[in-house]
This record gives sequence, structure tokens and C-alpha cells, in this order.
Amino acid sequence: MENPSLDDQLTILVRSGFVHLQATALYTQNSIVAKLKYLGYEVSTATLSNLLSNKADPSRKVGPKALKKAAKGIELLMQHELDMQFSPEAANYTPLHTPDWTPFRVPDTSKLNSPDFSIHANGRVSIEHKTTFMGSANKEVAELGVRLNAFAGYFTSQNEQAYKAHIIKLLQRGVDFKGYLMDPASEAAGMYFKDRSQHLSSEQEALFETGLVIRRLKSLCAEFEQMKLKGKFEIYTYKHLPFSLVYVVDGALPTGKMMVSPYLYGVRRANCPVLEFTKANQPVLFRKYWESMQYFIEGAQKI
Repeated sequence: MENPSLDDQLTILVRSGFVHLQATALYTQNSIVAKLKYLGYEVSTATLSNLLSNKADPSRKVGPKALKKAAKGIELLMQHELDMQFSPEAANYTPLHTPDWTPFRVPDTSKLNSPDFSIHANGRVSIEHKTTFMGSANKEVAELGVRLNAFAGYFTSQNEQAYKAHIIKLLQRGVDFKGYLMDPASEAAGMYFKDRSQHLSSEQEALFETGLVIRRLKSLCAEFEQMKLKGKFEIYTYKHLPFSLVYVVDGALPTGKMMVSPYLYGVRRANCPVLEFTKANQPVLFRKYWESMQYFIEGAQKI
């Protein structure tokens, strides 16, 4: 009898794990997919369904990349919740007997994410998500960041229709846009980037690069000013140590909504998880971030 291929072994690993999880915790395919997403191994429900199917249908064959992702996720889920590992010899899971082990119930992201509160665990949201998010603005859109490098890049490295056109539409309607970044000449900036560069080499040139970003944003401010639009496009610098990305739409209105991304040490800011919520449904959380932001931007200087 031939030894099973790697793809066959991984498929058995996934199917066996599903059987254990379903029998022990009554998990459905949807809940397992949601838990895998939380662990960073996002696969579609259709992919998992195809892996669990015994039908020899070529059209349902799962690609190697998706298969490996599903297998790694299931294996990690089994360790967290059942303290079991896959044994290729037994073609099944066996107990790990980890000393002092306690189960960790991986959160079901389908229950975490709702219209009033969403977690983007992989970090920065897409341009499409941001433009949709700010599209409903009535009064003001504000972004508090560190360098606003990605923001500035949206205007130069992307097709105008991808981002710039959306900003122009807001300004035409009389909505103001305000951006806040760290003053590269401040004592806080030197301290912050020197500390961050110990674990992130990309931060070593951050002070110089922030200066270049400011130059690009000044040019952008002048361009929008010449267009004589109803809304104002303004960029400010601050001198504090950054604590979080704050992206807020109509913060002073009852319809306010917000995305925040607290900065994690040693993790690129683009990869820090993002929380998305509204004032109506998360009033306490919204108020705390909104009040903190007002204190933070107090004294900010317009470039």
C-alpha cells in the first residue's frame, strides 16, 4: 500500500480535527471557519466544505495554499481547545497531555463582528473599506496617525478614482478633512522612533521620511485650496508620543463612527488590529477615544 501524499495527509488532518471538534463541542463548519479566522488562518466556508467532502469531484479540489492554511489552523485549534495533536502514523489526533493545561476557547469571530463592533485582526483595512466608511460623512473626517505615510501614498501611488476622488467629493459637499501626524522635529518623535527601531529596522529612517511626507501633504493642501471647495483639507503636526491610530467620521455628531488601532510594540503599525464601532452602539468606548483624541490634538500646529 502506497504512503499517502502530503495533500492527502493534510486533508485527513483537517477531516479528523473536524470530527473531534464537532463531537466534543458541537461546532458547525461556519463556527470553525470563524475560529480559524481569529487564529489568523482565514479560509472560506466553501473551502472547508470541499475538504470535508468525500466526493471525487475535480472541480471541488482545494489548492495547496488553502489546504496548508486550513491544516495549520485546525491543528492549532485542536491544541488550544482539546490539547491534542495529529499523528500521521495513527492518521488521527492523539492527546498531548500537556502539564497544567487549561483549555482556551478560541473566540468565534462571527459573533464578535456585528454592525456595531468589528475587529480587523490582520490590521489596516483596505482603501475600499476606508472610502466606504467615510462616504457617509456630514461634517468632518479626521485621521490621527504617526507619519500618515500610507495616507499620503493613496494620493500618489493609486489611481485617482481609488481614493483622491472620494476626498474631493467630500470636500465638494462641505465636509472638512483633518489629518494629524507627529512633528519629526519634536523631542517625542526622536524618542519614539529610536525606541521602535530597536525591533523594527524600517523605523530607522522614519524622521527623514516623515519630513518628506509633510512636504507631499503641504503640496496636496495647496492643491485643494486652489480648487476652492466647500470643505477644508487641513494637516496638523503634534508633539506627543503616539498611542493609536484614530480614524473618525462625524465625531461630534450622534451619527459618529470610528476606527482605532492601538499601537503594539515591535509590530508594524499597519499590522496592528483595528477596532471599528459607532457612537450609537458603543457610546462609552467612543467617548473615551474621542475625549483622548481631543486632548491629544490640543495645540497641534497646521502645516
